[in-house]
Amino acid sequence: MSKEDDERNAVVQDTAEPLGQIRDRNAAPEESIVSAVLGIQQHAITRSNWIKSLECLYLATDQDDEPSGKRRRLANGESVASYYTPEVLRRTYLDPVSDPERGREYVAVSYTWEFSEEEEEQESCQSFGGYFIEPRTRDPREPAQPSNVRDVVWERVLHYAKHVKCETIWIDRECVDQDNAKEKEAAIQNMHLVYSLSRKPIALLTHVIQTAEELDLIVGLLLGDIKEEERTAALDLLDEITSDLWWQRAWTFQEDYRGSTRMTLLIPHTSNLEHRKQAARDLSNRPLLGTLAGEICIKSTEFRRCATQFCLRLKAEQPEMEAICNRILSTAGKYNVLLQDAHVSSAYSTISRSMTPTILKDISRRGILAESDRLAIAANCCGYTVRLDTTALNKCGSSLSLCMLALCLLNGEVMENHPRPRRGTLRDGIFTYLSKQFLRSFRPPIDEGLTFIKSCRLVDPVLTLAGTQTRGHLWRLGKVIRPQALKRNKYCTLSPLETLATDLQYNKYGKSYTELATNLLACIQEASATRRIGKHQRYTGRSPFPHSRPWGWRSWMTSEVETALLEGKPLRLASVVGAENRADGHYSAIFVGEDADDWGDDEGDDNANVPPSYVFTSVRPTKEHARFGDIPKHVSLEVELEWPKHDHKPSKDDINIPQAEQERSSEPRLPKLYIKRWLNGLCFGEPYPQQPVLFPWPADLLATSSNS
Repeated sequence: MSKEDDERNAVVQDTAEPLGQIRDRNAAPEESIVSAVLGIQQHAITRSNWIKSLECLYLATDQDDEPSGKRRRLANGESVASYYTPEVLRRTYLDPVSDPERGREYVAVSYTWEFSEEEEEQESCQSFGGYFIEPRTRDPREPAQPSNVRDVVWERVLHYAKHVKCETIWIDRECVDQDNAKEKEAAIQNMHLVYSLSRKPIALLTHVIQTAEELDLIVGLLLGDIKEEERTAALDLLDEITSDLWWQRAWTFQEDYRGSTRMTLLIPHTSNLEHRKQAARDLSNRPLLGTLAGEICIKSTEFRRCATQFCLRLKAEQPEMEAICNRILSTAGKYNVLLQDAHVSSAYSTISRSMTPTILKDISRRGILAESDRLAIAANCCGYTVRLDTTALNKCGSSLSLCMLALCLLNGEVMENHPRPRRGTLRDGIFTYLSKQFLRSFRPPIDEGLTFIKSCRLVDPVLTLAGTQTRGHLWRLGKVIRPQALKRNKYCTLSPLETLATDLQYNKYGKSYTELATNLLACIQEASATRRIGKHQRYTGRSPFPHSRPWGWRSWMTSEVETALLEGKPLRLASVVGAENRADGHYSAIFVGEDADDWGDDEGDDNANVPPSYVFTSVRPTKEHARFGDIPKHVSLEVELEWPKHDHKPSKDDINIPQAEQERSSEPRLPKLYIKRWLNGLCFGEPYPQQPVLFPWPADLLATSSNS
């Protein structure tokens, strides 16, 4: 196939174009963006568990089976005679899923296949052939072959592996069969797990630190101790480091993101700086830059956090530096710093929006060979279960923007759909549209706000012409209760939730709500078993240590209600609603107001003059039989509800309705939900069946070129 054919049969990079223009190119005049997205939905697939047997390499220590051919391949492909014995790397297999103790002890290498500018200037960095790889067949008659990885990469990796006493190495170019299309595609869809499961992922940067001044600036940045006269030099150094080719590639972005807090950056330095590097210490007198000779070792998350905080402060104080600061932030920004809100009501997380639009935009601005691979990288970074068949999409020449939109929707991302106010428009590009349209009112009840929001997704969504179908529980909000803020009393043996259960049972709020009180007490017993509160430990509110709190939706919501009781926030009881808009007679949920003024005194179950308010909830915890790497999902949304009308009868006027509208009207008539805000609450919906609902499309996505 010619290069021209390849370009014709490929996903189209159009993320800089307005959505209206993309619609006009991908849909007929009477069709909307939704029609194109539904076409992409036909190519949805699920990820397979390729990770169960992970091929790795280790350096052979015996010399029994040395490679017979002692020739060396240069960067230009020329083979030359070698006068030394190459090292041999043998294959081994790990199971990081079933054997987490031993199966995750490997060094996962993140590097660029291409030469960086620094490497191109040094001939010693361009040689191949110093390392040979054992064949996959393990046939003793088949000799080891020269590695496709350049020698300088192997030297740095093996040096690190020896230093950390981990002999097993995973490197994509040698540990994935590049000639096996099926295995390669499976590896692409699971690449995130390779780095997230490795206990020792590393990234090989190539910008060399050459002076003591540069080294001292890195120390100052990490310690937050940059003097005013050093700001310009520190900014220039950050700009140079983040201009490294490693920061510019989409694949290495994914590897860094999924390596998370374990990813270590290796930045080379000249030998004369070794003693100075070793002397650098943090506030606890631990080595600040590592102890590996010739390399500065910094956790990527720590480097990005310090760089982000420095650049945000600098551009606020010196606007003339804004362009350079923004360039660094777009390359090495730390999301949980960048996405913090200036003013939020939550006392525990200062983040109320998803990082997905930022992730997708960051992936799009980085270099890649095949545009369709961005979809796999996006799915890997966002933890998506539903994927897209890139082979089919390439053949169709699908729009990358619409594929990104479909990928988000198929995995349940929550988008604003209420007609008021209007947010994103078809004049926006895909990333601007998503940033405007994604829900921005999340209220994480835990300190790890982004982790919580990442799981805030609709369960098993199905895209239709009318909107997104999903299942869950509908709740009608009823009685508002405004408890006095509970004071911490060292003599009180009851937790806030036990106090609330007692008050509900014994008529403090007008009636006896025995069923809800019973559910609360059962919830307390369950929580006490998981929290393992010590025998003599009194209740002291939410633990300040995130990892000491139980991890799960029920526990989070329990903690949210308890915090509301301590702070005196209003609570609202709710009853489940059936398919015929009939509320169950008993309260079985409690929702938490944002502040003391939430919900007027005229709202409640006794006022027929106030329209009822509703909440939609759906929770799916991670199951044992789920694919490894799948994440739990949960939503809790206050919604405006439109019940289906069952009295429509076809008339002669129906022949004038566009075909798309006729198809839409023939779909199952479901309750239509329009999102108002996120609303945390503790629900006991297990005895009640879930019901299907419909989230209609945002109006702009339904606009056609003929009516826009």
